[in-house]
Formats: sequence, structure tokens, C-alpha cells
Amino acid sequence: MPTETVNAMEATQMPDRGLRSNGMRDLGPTEMARFRQIERTFLEAAAAGGYAEIRTPTIEPLHLYTAAGTLSPQALDRVYSFLDWDGWSGERVVLRPDATVAVARWYGEQGAGAEQRVSYVQPVYRFAAEGDREVWQCGVELFGASAATADAELLLLARNTLAALGIGEVTCDLAHAGLVRAAFASAGLSATEQLEAYDRMLEGDAGVTADLVATHPQGAAALRVLSEVDGTSVGYVANLRAAMLPVVPDAAAALDELEAAARALEGAGVPFRVRAGTARSFEYYSGLTFSFSAAGRPCVSGGRYDGLAETIGGTAAPGCGWAADILGLAEVLGVRS
Repeated sequence: MPTETVNAMEATQMPDRGLRSNGMRDLGPTEMARFRQIERTFLEAAAAGGYAEIRTPTIEPLHLYTAAGTLSPQALDRVYSFLDWDGWSGERVVLRPDATVAVARWYGEQGAGAEQRVSYVQPVYRFAAEGDREVWQCGVELFGASAATADAELLLLARNTLAALGIGEVTCDLAHAGLVRAAFASAGLSATEQLEAYDRMLEGDAGVTADLVATHPQGAAALRVLSEVDGTSVGYVANLRAAMLPVVPDAAAALDELEAAARALEGAGVPFRVRAGTARSFEYYSGLTFSFSAAGRPCVSGGRYDGLAETIGGTAAPGCGWAADILGLAEVLGVRS
């Protein structure tokens, strides 16, 4: 059959997306104008906070993302990986599935150690059965600063950026990866069981706590704290401390960081919820995690990842950051206009 005939037949069998690849989208003049508006506002807000713009390659080595403590196994199943062929040899590479890992790699190659504030606007690529597979993100990362000051700085920068975009009425969900891990350890889970349980939580498995209580009844008190926590004030964090420390004594430092974040949001007038039994997207989060929403839609999410730089082969350095889906922000702005 002639090639032209085959191409014509394939074209007629395409779904409504036309000739575009599945999960990809075009941005026409109107969409690009909104995109540039959001990009410009974000970069101005980031620069005002001392964050300098960088850009990392679209293709990165696969091993950056397969190191323990970076992406969950489920997330790794959704990366676009291929062999970067070079004659009779080559290395396995990926289309960048996560910007934070790539920026942490860049930071480590600068020598690390010093405080560094950076911003970026670039896409990430992840397989999705439905929805976008190319997600344009704007984000910031702060390396070398302790949680005592950096977490509050990032929370307020996110709030200020959204306000500059015209998204003023937001709420924020707060959690802490350290609370989850401390509760798993206090319940008697082995290191392997803790990782498996955390991966289930990352994937949104609501039954993980009930299953763990059934298999580790001796740790039921510690595990139930995760599912029963949901408060909306700094005072609630104090109550959480009183309830949690007797059964999870190693949670003290995490509770201090959670309380400091709650105070920062309360002082800024941002409504928030404390939800200890939640986790953000990737294994690398080690501390505070958060997600801002407006009009019932997520806007900005991020958290602290103190072990990431060392995990991927760099020098140990504290780190934290957040990112937003630019086209998702455009949809929120469209709903509000």
C-alpha cells in the first residue's frame, strides 16, 4: 500500500485531537497571551524575593530519578525513558519528569553549600491516561536555608505570587512528611514496610491507615493520629502535639516546623487546614508539605526535601520549593474572571 494512502488512513482514524500527539495541546494567540502574562507576573514576584531564573535540560539521566528517595515506583512507571544512542553505546535518559530533581542536580554542580534562590519556567513530561502529558510549570527552589525561616518564606512567596496574579482568596493544606514517617516507625513498621506504606499514601490510597492498623495493632494509636488529624488553627497544632507526642515521641521537631508554618499563614490571613495523613507526590519530601487552592482548584504545591541533593550524588544541603501548573493557573483565572 502506498505511504500516502497509509498516512491518509491513519489521519482519518485520529480522535478529535486531530494530528496532535495524545496528551499534548496547542496554545493559540489568546492562550499564549495569558501564558505570558502569568509567566511575567511569576518571574517578577520571584525576582522581588531574590530568586534568579535558571533553565535545566529537557533530557536528563534516568539514574537521577531512580535513586531511592526521589520518585515513587508508580511515578517512575509514568516517565518517558529511552536510550540516548551513541554508536554502540549509550545511556538511559528521560524527558524531565520533575523539575525539582533537575534543579537540585544543577545546584550540586555549582558546588552547593551556599544559600541559593532560583526560579524556573519549563515543562515536565509524565504519561497520563487522560489529561496533559506535557505540563508547563513555574516554580522556585531555595537551597541551603533551614526550615525555621525558609518554609515561611516560600509560603508567603506563593501567597504573594497568587495575589499578584489576581488570585487573592486562597486556602492552604499543610502536612509534614516527618510526621508520617515518625508514625510509621513508632507503629513498628520495618524500613521496607514504611517505604511501601508511604508510596501507597503518595498514590492517594485512602485505605493505607486502616490496613496498617489491622496488621500492626500494637501501633494503632500512632497510626490513627494520621487519619484523625484535621485542624484549622495554630491552637489545633498545640492540641495535636499533646495527642501525638505520647505515642510518637520522635515527632517533636516535625510538629515545631508545622506550627511555625501555621503561624506564618495565620499571620498572613491565609485560611489553612492541617492534614497530617497526607503526602505530596514524591518520595523526596522530608519535611513540611503544602498545597494552595482557589475556586476549588489546586494552584501551587511544594515542600521541603533536605535529603534530595545528597541522594542524587551531590553535597548534603537543605532544600525546599514549590511549583505551579501555568495552564492550570490560567484556568483558575478564567473561572474567576
